[in-house]
Amino acid sequence: MSKVLYKILIPIFLSLLCQACITEVDVGACNNTVIRFEYLADGQDDVFPDYITSVTYCIYDGEGKIVTQATLDKGRLDEFQGLKIRLWNTGAYRLVAWGNFGTDCVLEAHNKLTTGKVVVNSEMPVTFDRLYLGTLDFDLESTDGRHEWVATLHSVHVTLNAFIQSTVNENASDYFIRIGEFATGVSNNGDILGPAKVYSPKFVNGQNGMIESTTWLPRFDENTEAILEVFSALSGTRVASVTLADYISANGIKITGVEEAVIDVLISISGTNVAIKFPGWKPRPVYPGI
Repeated sequence: MSKVLYKILIPIFLSLLCQACITEVDVGACNNTVIRFEYLADGQDDVFPDYITSVTYCIYDGEGKIVTQATLDKGRLDEFQGLKIRLWNTGAYRLVAWGNFGTDCVLEAHNKLTTGKVVVNSEMPVTFDRLYLGTLDFDLESTDGRHEWVATLHSVHVTLNAFIQSTVNENASDYFIRIGEFATGVSNNGDILGPAKVYSPKFVNGQNGMIESTTWLPRFDENTEAILEVFSALSGTRVASVTLADYISANGIKITGVEEAVIDVLISISGTNVAIKFPGWKPRPVYPGI
């Protein structure tokens, strides 16, 4: 075969291979499945970039077997807020997309749709991931062309912000809290899974001399049986406690139906008196790096 003929046939072959799936943004990629992610928080506008910095997704076939899995980091999501792939077979599929996964949690048994789950990666958990979940059932009727869908993510966590306010110079290591029991996993369908465990958030010295802690917990409702306890690190004794359901009720905190559910707790220390209060001021939520 002459070099001239070879140069002619190769472009023709590539054109036939990728016909109908080459677009202005996918030249040569032949991506026939394009799914854009969105997150509306508690409003009407897409605020995905403000809350989600990575997505780990799994795509399952009609029998619930995994077809492909990948993680999109912030750089990839900045380029396109979603995924672009080629699926080689027509049929029914389900996408399961985990936002902000992988800091304190691991993905388990994800080879099957019915068994896949995210679980906290510790016997003595400090925090869950600030986790979001999106699922999408879609039917790929043809492997030719470009087929597009939108997957909406939802929060599967509750944020607990705790602050220490003291009349004396306290350090972040002087007190610690225990809160629980709470679930330790979330299934591919968004079901909250056990076993239940007590979480042990860590305090840090924050801005303006404030001692603060932010932890994320798997979803629960206003009727939780969990208890928040404050301990002295010096003596190891409990110095204050509150039933979380009572605290939520007394302070009009909403969790059910709220995407960005937040519980703010102020631990007020005056001498030997320690009290758990609802902040009279609005603390700025603290989101450590993910």
